Amino acid sequence: MASLRLMAIALLLFLVVAVDFTSRLMSMVADGVLVAGVIAIAWPLLKTQK
Repeated sequence: MASLRLMAIALLLFLVVAVDFTSRLMSMVADGVLVAGVIAIAWPLLKTQK
């Protein structure tokens, strides 16, 4: 029973780190998509002004 409890603790600690890393990664990907969208929309405006 003690080893099962230790395995559950280890799994939960791993999940805490994994969720934190995944949320940070997803946030960076979402920011990249938004910046790419802004560039795609603004590109024709910047190109015609030259």
